[in-house]
Amino acid sequence: MMNEKLPRRGFLLGALGVLGTSCMASAAAEPVPLPPPPVPIPPIPAPTYTPLNYHSPALQPYVDALPIPETHAVAGQSIIATDGMHRYHRDLPETRTWGFGQPLLGPNLEAHRDRVAHISFRNQLGAHPLAPHVDLTMHGVTELDRTDPRFTVHLHGGVNTPDSDGHPLINWRNGGGPSYTYNNRQEAATLWYHDHAMGINRLNVQAGLAGIYYLRDEFDTGRADNPLGLPSGEFEIPLIVQDRTFNADGSLQPMVARYIPEGYNQSGQFGDTCCVNGVVWPELAVRRTLYRFRLLNGSNSRPYIFEFSNGMLFHVIGTDQGLLDAPVATPSLRVSNAERVDLLVDFSELADGTAVELINTAENDLGNEVFMVPELRRIMRFVVAGPGPAASIPARLRGGDGLPAALEPLARPDLVRTATLIGLNDPSRAAAVFPTMMAQNNLPFLTSDIDTARAGTVEQWNIVNTTPFDHPMHWHLAHLRVLGRQPILTSAYWLANPPPAFGVRWSNSADAFAIGPQQGPPPWEAGWKDTVECPTDTITRILVYWPTLDEIGADPDMAIPIPPDAEAMSPAPTADMSGGMFMPASDSGPEIRGYVWHCHNLDHEDHDMMQQIRVRP
Repeated sequence: MMNEKLPRRGFLLGALGVLGTSCMASAAAEPVPLPPPPVPIPPIPAPTYTPLNYHSPALQPYVDALPIPETHAVAGQSIIATDGMHRYHRDLPETRTWGFGQPLLGPNLEAHRDRVAHISFRNQLGAHPLAPHVDLTMHGVTELDRTDPRFTVHLHGGVNTPDSDGHPLINWRNGGGPSYTYNNRQEAATLWYHDHAMGINRLNVQAGLAGIYYLRDEFDTGRADNPLGLPSGEFEIPLIVQDRTFNADGSLQPMVARYIPEGYNQSGQFGDTCCVNGVVWPELAVRRTLYRFRLLNGSNSRPYIFEFSNGMLFHVIGTDQGLLDAPVATPSLRVSNAERVDLLVDFSELADGTAVELINTAENDLGNEVFMVPELRRIMRFVVAGPGPAASIPARLRGGDGLPAALEPLARPDLVRTATLIGLNDPSRAAAVFPTMMAQNNLPFLTSDIDTARAGTVEQWNIVNTTPFDHPMHWHLAHLRVLGRQPILTSAYWLANPPPAFGVRWSNSADAFAIGPQQGPPPWEAGWKDTVECPTDTITRILVYWPTLDEIGADPDMAIPIPPDAEAMSPAPTADMSGGMFMPASDSGPEIRGYVWHCHNLDHEDHDMMQQIRVRP
């Protein structure tokens, strides 16, 4: 983050109040750790309005219908990433956007378990719609990314070989693109695909490069006669939720605060309106029956607590990686960036004309409150309009006749790791005035200290969040189960284990600094996941399952071939840890292996909260 007007206050004095100005004034090239406040700070109500933030023009809610993306079979698809013109709201002008085969976002891609799908993506993007916000201090980013931006595509939640995972160090400019093989050797689930280009990922996704990927199987077939008795056809609807701020000309305004200079990663993007499937505060006419909503938090940085304005229940039937054993009824759901929830909502008891709002009641963590992240309460509205077919919520989804097997008991781990999340001040980006960065284990993304795992094993990861931000952590390839979350006194942990110089691993256990019992996950979070929210001042304990070689389909530690139309950046650190440049492919190009795990706050991921991991056979 940067603060033009208050270069010695901002984040440090406002949020932490504990770091001496002598450290801030240092001209050292190494990032400086940002220590925590003396005691944990609970969530804080978000402001309704602040004059120092950017704000959209006044827009009337619920005047546009919810667009429902078309569903296309994934097999043999060739999808063009292109620019187009899109109107986000009735009262906004059209503006340039990006999408996969359409002006904004992409179609629902539908695949089937154990059916191999070959798909190619091609970059036919023009100049970046958010070109002034390209940050030239990020890994490998140049002026060319304003006029001929790079892209790649990651199937989020997919169990894929490294050469089909969308590695952020292998990108394509206009005219090029990857060809992937998705083996689909996993259960039915709601996955999604999105850009993953190093250094500009946050801008590419905000411009529109994202879409839903339905993975079906013999139980969740998507047909009306599916064995699970789930809604299908017009009653199965994806909801891609993304917060946005708009300029008067209809274009996106990615900046949060007016005192932050344009052209720098600001450590988060938070909008004051909510788009669902690309439209601001839409309305959906629903019939008096049961609906299935595949809800994705596709926002760059904002978590949500979803509730209905009338207090009606959600029935959660699945999480990121598939179905729960049985539906779980709950009046609210906390869903962080990149997480998905599979929901049943019953409108059958509501009278025609009844309007029900989907709202957000989440408060700010300390880091977001310091930057005055605005309240965002409205999401969309449902209006009941006419009768629908009779339908009922199934009693079970797993573990019965004609159903998939019940969820496995929590496994005993083969290995236990501790990993830390840390915030730093990065003097190498001094032009940003106040440049914060986030990191894992006190390491830069391009480090030679790379973790390794073994295919077919189960590990326990204890994630210690010492930052004032909640972080949604995502592991490529792996499947996750949440064991629980335990509060800690982070300031005591720091005093007992001061972080070493940046670039030296810092991952001491925080168990001795717990200040309360571990709380298990809520019942609706008990299934398999690939993204887990790790709250501030907390140890989040998870099981990480690394798929077998048969599930992956090839050696997970293979050297990834760099196609001739691609550009790649060396995964090895440079002297200043900048990572060098993206260079055209050649026989002597860098050797890139493995996968990554990272924060899915996309501003954090771009700098520098992403780590490589090698998965051995």
